[in-house]
Parts: sequence; C-alpha cells; structure tokens
Amino acid sequence: MKKMRNESNLRVTFSKRRTGVFKKASELATLCGVDVAVIMFSPGNRVFSFGSPSVDSVVQRYKTQGPPPLLTLDLNKVHSTADEVELHTHLHCLSNQIAIEKKRTKDLNHLAKAAEDQFWWARPIESMTDSQLDKYKKMLEEFKRQLKEKRGNLN
Repeated sequence: MKKMRNESNLRVTFSKRRTGVFKKASELATLCGVDVAVIMFSPGNRVFSFGSPSVDSVVQRYKTQGPPPLLTLDLNKVHSTADEVELHTHLHCLSNQIAIEKKRTKDLNHLAKAAEDQFWWARPIESMTDSQLDKYKKMLEEFKRQLKEKRGNLN
C-alpha cells in the first residue's frame, strides 16, 4: 500500500475514510463503554477530531495515566453519558441510512444512464453524435415511408 498521488482522489478518499474511522470509534465507545479520542490532520492540514465523551477529557485522562477521580462524578455527568450512548446509536442509524441512500442514488443514476443510452433518439438533436443523427434520419425516412404506404392503403 502506498500514498495516493492524485490530489483530488486523495482528498475524497480521506473524507470517506475519516467518516468511517469516526463511525468505528463511535461504535467502539458505545458497544464497549470506553473513552475514545481520534485526532487527524487532513491532506490540507485541517484538524478533525472525535471524542467520547470528549477529546479533551480523553487526552487529560491519558496525560494523568489514570481514571478520573470518582468524587468529581456527578449525576449530570452520568446523565450526559447516557445521552451520548443514545446519540451514538442514533448516529449509527443515520450513517446506515446515508449509506443506503448513496447506494440508491448510484443505482438510480445507473438506471437513468441506461435509459438515456436506450432512448438516445429522445434526446435533443444538438446533443446527438453523427452516427445517432444518421440513425435518426433513417428512422424518420422509414416512418415517412410507412405513412405514405398507410395513406395509400386508406384511399
């Protein structure tokens, strides 16, 4: 594995992978009840972070190499931790819905492209290629011939 050279692809990949890493960190915090902090710098030197319960508290705990004293734990903190678990669960559900909608959008775009390729003659004439214009002209000539033939049979 090596670093991507295309700057545009690098940024897009970073953005997608960053979201995935934060999602996994959130799941780990929710499922295992652990404190997690993730700090990363983008290719454009922007800082992104995720923390549960917060980046600052995890970093502070890391610096002191021990758990926070139990005496400072109050009911508001316990309540906010319970709210965080609920928020992490909601975030996970929303992330799944976004992934489903992205796949659905991709599938719809694919179907639209297939329909456009199949019904090329329904596009504006200005956007047709020379070969498509030739086919269109032949179709119109055949249609005109069939109309004349049908009129002849009616008289």
